[in-house]
Amino acid sequence: MRRLPWLLLAVSVVLNLSMLAGFFYTEHAARRVADPALRLVKVSEALSLTPEQFEAFKTLQDSLWERRQMFREYMEPVRRGMTEALMAESFDRESYRQVMSKRQEVREEYFLQVGEELHDFLQSLSPEQRAAFKDLAKERRFLWRFLGGRAQIRNVSVER
Repeated sequence: MRRLPWLLLAVSVVLNLSMLAGFFYTEHAARRVADPALRLVKVSEALSLTPEQFEAFKTLQDSLWERRQMFREYMEPVRRGMTEALMAESFDRESYRQVMSKRQEVREEYFLQVGEELHDFLQSLSPEQRAAFKDLAKERRFLWRFLGGRAQIRNVSVER
């Protein structure tokens, strides 16, 4: 019985520390995931973009944003097809395989188009700027964030 207060104290300390850690983590994550406008400036500074290159970079980001929107629209029927196949009375493996194949085709085309646009932008950079981009790309998930990955899409604070 004498251990109960100590046990409750330990549980209380653990819960309080967990809450504090969660708070600091979300604050850190919020700072790390920059809104699109801030990301433009940070990448521009890191690559030492000229004003013309900065405009081209903004155009690229806008184009990628529009492409992501189109990708979502193309994927919606595929997602519905997957759900319908899963909700059917019996699982039709071939029908599900066709839906998955369509999903892969759409994703592949999306990434090919994004890759082509990014390649074109990178070709407009000087060799030093491309080397700086390559160094930045070594950072874990830099390319995903650069292209506006899910975290940025969810945390967009700038209206387009």
